Amino acid sequence: MAGPEAAAGVRVAGKGTKRIARGGSAAAERGRTPAGRAAASSRRGFYGGWSEEIVEHLEDEFRKLRALATLELGPELEIAICHALRKFLPERAGVCRGWVVDTTGDKQGDDIIIYDAARFPTLRGLGGDLAIRERVPAEAVLAYIEVKHTLYVQAKVPAKSQGQSLVKACRQVAGVKGLRRAPVPPEMIAPRILLENAVKRSSGFPAIRNPWYAAIWALNLRVDKDLEHNPAEAVKRRIAAVRRAGTRAEHLPDVIAAGPVLMTPAIVASGVRESRPFTTPDTELIFTNGMKALGAAMEHLTWAIDDILLGEIPWRRMLEHQLRQADDEAGSVRLRIT
Repeated sequence: MAGPEAAAGVRVAGKGTKRIARGGSAAAERGRTPAGRAAASSRRGFYGGWSEEIVEHLEDEFRKLRALATLELGPELEIAICHALRKFLPERAGVCRGWVVDTTGDKQGDDIIIYDAARFPTLRGLGGDLAIRERVPAEAVLAYIEVKHTLYVQAKVPAKSQGQSLVKACRQVAGVKGLRRAPVPPEMIAPRILLENAVKRSSGFPAIRNPWYAAIWALNLRVDKDLEHNPAEAVKRRIAAVRRAGTRAEHLPDVIAAGPVLMTPAIVASGVRESRPFTTPDTELIFTNGMKALGAAMEHLTWAIDDILLGEIPWRRMLEHQLRQADDEAGSVRLRIT
C-alpha cells in the first residue's frame, strides 16, 4: 500500500530522497496558480525554508569543529558543542557539562546536560563555566547528550578507541536513563495541576510526561570497510547487538547522529511512517544515510524538549531533612501565632 509520500510524488531511495516532478502547466511551475505556489512552498520547506536554514547554520558550526583535529582530545569538543547548543536552543534550556544525579546520590553520564534553567539551578552554580563539570538533579534534566569526535561501530573496535565506541556510548546513555525520578502523569498540565479525566498519549509516545531523552552525537563515523557504502546498516547492526545483549528498548538512545547517519524512532501504521521524539517499546528505529545528521538531531532535540513536562525537585523534603538535622544537633523553639 502506497503511503502519502508515494502519493505526493516522492520516492525514498537508499541514500536519500528523490523527488519526481508531477505533470502541470508552466504557469503552475512558476508559482502563478495555487498548485504552483504550493509546489514552490514545498521546495522551500517549512516556514519558507526557515528550518533548513537552521540546519545549515548548525552544520556550518559542526564543519568548523571537524576541521579542528585537536578537539579529539580533552573537553574541547564538548565545550564547543555546548556553545552551539546555547546559540540555538530556547533560552529556558540551560547547557552544562557533568553528571546527572538522582535523590539517592547515584550519578551517571559525564558529557552534555540540558536542563530547565527557568525552574531549576544546577547544584554547583558555577555561573556557566563550561570548563568545570556540574551535578544536575535528575528532576531538572531535559536531555543528555553523549558526545564523540569519531563514533566507532565496527564489529571489532581497536583497543585504543574503545572509549569512542557505540557500545560504550550506549552504556552511558542506559546509565542515565536508569536513574530514578518520580514520573509525571499524562494528566498533569503544570506542576501540581492535574486534569480530572484520564489522558491517553498518542501511539509511540511515552506513558509519562517526563521521559528521559538521551542522544549520541559524533562528528565522524567509522565503520567496517564492507559497509562503507551503507553506514546506516553498520549502525543498525551495532544497535541490534546492544539490544540482544539485554538493553531495554527505552534505555536505548533516542537519536544517534554520526557523520552522515541519523537514527530516529518512528511508528509505522498502514504503510505510513511517523517520527517520534522518544524511543519506546512500540517504536521502530529508522537509520538514514546521506543526512546532515547533527543539524537534524538538533531539530529532534528541540522537539523532545518541547514535549517534556518536568516534575519537581522535592524542596519540602530537602528542607525538612535539614531542619530535623539541625534540631537533633542544636534544638529548636516554637512560637504559636494566634
